[in-house]
Amino acid sequence: MAVAITLNQFFTKQHIDYELIKHRPTETALDSSKSARLPPEQVAKAVILEDTDGNLLMASVPARRRVSINRLNTLTDNQYKLVSEIRLIELFPDCKKGAIPGVGNAYNLKMMVDDELLSSPYVYIEAGDHQHMVKINGNEYRQLVANMPHGEIHGGQLGFRHFRERKPSWKWIP
Repeated sequence: MAVAITLNQFFTKQHIDYELIKHRPTETALDSSKSARLPPEQVAKAVILEDTDGNLLMASVPARRRVSINRLNTLTDNQYKLVSEIRLIELFPDCKKGAIPGVGNAYNLKMMVDDELLSSPYVYIEAGDHQHMVKINGNEYRQLVANMPHGEIHGGQLGFRHFRERKPSWKWIP
């Protein structure tokens, strides 16, 4: 499988041109961007969340970022949490586990897009397996998500640890 059937049918119906980019097998969107030598700020990572009423939301952020669930909850005035892996398999039956295409409307999901993705000349999304990315023109991507809410929903960068400054509990004696 190169492109998930649902995603391919959606692109065909919407007349979206895309380019398929092959890379070595990877497990994360950030690794996919590195493997394919793509700018990580242009690779859309999809994170699926569920509110207390069971409503689903796809949050799409750059691959090098985390989703800030706190920011998302504030912007939406809701309480979201990550969905289970079992639920992801049910929602994306034509995709490999963890290779979720970042186009919520292809899967009839509400979506919220991080503002950082909206300024990209190209957006790359998972194709549905762990070896391919789909390259979409930035203008076409913006048209796809034009009616969806957006905002700054990203948190910190992946790969960086954030430590609070604190004073040591010991004293150095030379």
